[in-house]
Amino acid sequence: MSKGISRRDFLKGTAAGAMAVAASSLFGGFTGLAAESSDGAAIYTPGTYTASAKGLQSDVTVTMTFDETSITEVIVDASGETPEIGGVAADELARKILDAQGSEIDAVTGATITSKAAQEAAANCIAQAKGTAAPASEDGKEAASSEDWLGEEPEIDDADVYAEVSADVVVVGLGLAGVAAARRAGELGASVIGIEKSAAPNCRSGEYAVINSPKLNERWPERAFTREEVDEIVDSHMDESSYRVKRSIMKKWADNIGEAFDWWMEGDPNLFIADETRQAIEDENAEDFLVPIFRPLPTWTDESGNVHEYNWKEERFPCYPTSVEFLPSQAACFNSNWQVAVDTGNVESYFGHFAKKLIMENGVCVGVYAYNDNPESDQKGKYLKVTAAKGVILTTGEYGSNDMMMNHFAPDVMKTHANNRLFTSFDVNGLPTNQGDGIRMGVWAGAKVQGYHAPMIHHMGGGADLSGVGVMGNAGFLNLDMDGKRFMNEDLPGQQLENQVEQTRLMTSWQFFDANWPSQLGHFPAAHGGACYFEDYKSIDEAPKNNQTYRNWKSPYQLEAAIADGRCLTADTLEELVALVYPDDPKAQATALVQIQRYNEFAEAGYDEDFNKPASRLFPLNTAPYYADAFTTAIMLVCIGGLESDENCHTYTEIVDENGRYIPGEIIKGLYVAGNIQGGRFGMEYPIGLKGVSHSMAMYYGKVAAENAINGI
Repeated sequence: MSKGISRRDFLKGTAAGAMAVAASSLFGGFTGLAAESSDGAAIYTPGTYTASAKGLQSDVTVTMTFDETSITEVIVDASGETPEIGGVAADELARKILDAQGSEIDAVTGATITSKAAQEAAANCIAQAKGTAAPASEDGKEAASSEDWLGEEPEIDDADVYAEVSADVVVVGLGLAGVAAARRAGELGASVIGIEKSAAPNCRSGEYAVINSPKLNERWPERAFTREEVDEIVDSHMDESSYRVKRSIMKKWADNIGEAFDWWMEGDPNLFIADETRQAIEDENAEDFLVPIFRPLPTWTDESGNVHEYNWKEERFPCYPTSVEFLPSQAACFNSNWQVAVDTGNVESYFGHFAKKLIMENGVCVGVYAYNDNPESDQKGKYLKVTAAKGVILTTGEYGSNDMMMNHFAPDVMKTHANNRLFTSFDVNGLPTNQGDGIRMGVWAGAKVQGYHAPMIHHMGGGADLSGVGVMGNAGFLNLDMDGKRFMNEDLPGQQLENQVEQTRLMTSWQFFDANWPSQLGHFPAAHGGACYFEDYKSIDEAPKNNQTYRNWKSPYQLEAAIADGRCLTADTLEELVALVYPDDPKAQATALVQIQRYNEFAEAGYDEDFNKPASRLFPLNTAPYYADAFTTAIMLVCIGGLESDENCHTYTEIVDENGRYIPGEIIKGLYVAGNIQGGRFGMEYPIGLKGVSHSMAMYYGKVAAENAINGI
């Protein structure tokens, strides 16, 4: 679904951070032959079109002018982005779009999020010019309200179907869950058809939570969990999800993910497995290696010389030592698993195809219609009808880039994060793939959507660099709001920390620490985004080969870089520092100094009277130099809330009982879900005690869905 289009903020050519590019002036009369049809026929409706997309800090607006066959002018307004990064990228982005005569451009180095936003907005403009995107209302908003998120199920005429194909299993969406499903079904001998609206299967990042992998436990024996410990992990997940999830789904994953992950690793024979997080990696393994996260665990030494190691059993918010990460990303392993699926000879894929409607017969799902929008196909604009003998598996992901669905299911998130969302997988038209297509199709087929959806918004610390890693991460140093007041127990994981920051005035706070930070890091929990290891490196060149940075390890050179970039403030006295943090606000400065003194007294006494922070993580600010970095709101990555499901990947109908309640009904035969469209996994918010659990469950339940579809379970 395209975003709404606004002309209200039509650009002025002299606007800061905006750049207009005219074909005739900058490219010697370049006419965009790459965009012309082969016979010179018109492909655009001439005119000027505008669209916006979410950047890092604001909307990025693109305005494009078209004649009948080409793009003649591009204006990119990124004036609301970080001036030194996104703002200066506007002119280069405009030139790239014009030069490419399309939205498929490489990102500007250092401005990836702004580049993706410009790409999305440009694709929207092109769709308007082609007549495939709906115009906006006069106020710049989409004409439909949040209550119209579902829309009408399309009526598809047989005359618009260019081909009919069939297989045992149809997999709709070739992300992580879809590739796992396709591989498993194919290697079990079933015929598989994969439908994907991107040009190829896609994935991102690379963290997985893994419990009791036979292969990995041989290498890392301390990670073997007892049955009782596994149950404790499952119960913690239930607690963090406010019991709005199904324990049966979590328990089945926890009991079986170890062997399933070994199966996934076997799909990548070139994968190198490191023994420590920060192990040096040889060049031949640099593009495809796996590290254990938090190995060895962080330690600290008390005044008596006793060494203490992070112990998750002592934490109020435990982060379990279960997780691993594919580096530089999971792409190598993911693509290798896709190749295993293809090599079975049983998997056929249709890329650039958008699933639009499930085919139901007598309450059973027997197939899907997919719209062909592949620009390289001579059947573009027509439908593919796919039937499945054993089942349809929806692995279409969530809906975080669909404004109407976000407004309907997560309105509070939209009030704070409408322009602060990020997704990195794009369809063949350059738009984010996470549009909730599968949820809408499922509801049209009678399925129920789970309640209490879970936005993934975990704070990674203040003063982030270009990779999104904060100066000291979300380590629990003193944190003061914009009035100089302390407002929380700082010993919180990133998701809970984000929730606290969002309740402050201006949704901004400041993290304070002093020169003793190197000796203090080991006291902090081994948690997602937290600084808890110190490395005394003077430059990145001293770091482990091909594994030079990791978010939980901090070195002096990194702090120095943050200061040089203005991402961290420093001063020799606390008075000077608070003056930098709260310029022109003497009241906030005075309050901050009082709060720091009070915090120092708590640290000395070993008891936090205000917020009950553990004494072992109360560190006074008493040694110059002093530092501060700003916490703003984090980026929403996904909003997880799918179709009502169970541990066998079934979907359920929605029925209205005699009391008018909308409740789950019967299993919908032939329809399975896996990945972020599978409801019952996460509720209320994304728990991060198991780093990478979303990826892990997507892969595992993609495998389960395929097995169950084939076996008729």
